[in-house]
Amino acid sequence: MPEEVKSFASRSILYYPTLEFQSETWVKASLLFWDKIYRIVPADYKTRDSDEIKIAISNGFIEDIELTDKDLRQTANKFESFCNKLQFNPAGFDSRTYEVRLHTDKIDERLKAYFKEFSEDTDSQGFLRIPQEIANGYMFYLSDTVSRRRNIAKLTDNPDMYAAMIFFDGKGNFDELLFDDDNPETYTNLMIERLIPKDIRSLNMEIVINIHKKLETEKREFRKLVNEFSEKLSKIEDGKTAIDEIEHFKKTFLENKMTWQEKFKSLEQATEDSLLYAGLPMFATSTIASLHRNGAYDLTELSKGLLLAGVATIASVGNELRKKWTAQKSNYYLEIGRQLNSKENASISVQNIKVRLNEFVND
Repeated sequence: MPEEVKSFASRSILYYPTLEFQSETWVKASLLFWDKIYRIVPADYKTRDSDEIKIAISNGFIEDIELTDKDLRQTANKFESFCNKLQFNPAGFDSRTYEVRLHTDKIDERLKAYFKEFSEDTDSQGFLRIPQEIANGYMFYLSDTVSRRRNIAKLTDNPDMYAAMIFFDGKGNFDELLFDDDNPETYTNLMIERLIPKDIRSLNMEIVINIHKKLETEKREFRKLVNEFSEKLSKIEDGKTAIDEIEHFKKTFLENKMTWQEKFKSLEQATEDSLLYAGLPMFATSTIASLHRNGAYDLTELSKGLLLAGVATIASVGNELRKKWTAQKSNYYLEIGRQLNSKENASISVQNIKVRLNEFVND
């Protein structure tokens, strides 16, 4: 395996957890946020991509990452350390539903025997069938290693996967109650509405790529805005400073949103909303929520199209996580539910990630 790792820019994102994309529409929407999508594919595996996805690949907007030995070793070290330090196993680890495939080329040699204990079989393509939650846990550490070594953030299309990744992102440092109102160290979701073409589901990939290119400057400004804001917010402990930062962001966000809307008008594209979730450790969640007469774990509307909600208390490592956290360490989830629903009056819903995380840990 090659050991050289390319240099990636913040314009890129790493898709997880599956080899193939689950929705062409979701990929099209994602390319209106980021310039390139990477995914982790075993060297000898031939992906079953649709013609639309193949167009994006041939134009350089989707690229496969070949894992290196160092990727696998570092992932194995982190996964072993995590499992050994867990004070309790989340309920998800007790699953015996064999519904997820994990390719053996994504596993370091010393862990293959461990995973085979959970697997009913290995198929002809080299896949193990293991419980979903165990596969998700391992894939978090693999994607985290790949993204850290290449300096890119992670993006998923699955809200359950996104919720489970919060558990691993917090190093499993949550107690079974998940919520402690006396502890301000909180893993929090920032949710941002973002316009995408209303008929993106029916647009062919060539048209989406053309729109993608024309929005390059606006996409870059949006990513910069979200990255800088989330990094600042994660470090702030003083309530007044956090509130001042939010007020400044709201103004800048509104200006950016109006520019984005005007750009679509110039392209003669009707639009509707998608919803981008950005996860980050925070100290001031409860202070910000209280201004809106909410608790830290309530869904709080900071302004139109900008939402905040605590997900769980980071028991004892919150301060440490915040100090080391950067936007490149963030997990993202892109919700385009309305675009995947054929009903004209379907609305995009806000996922309750708090409940999904609780189900992963306790149910």
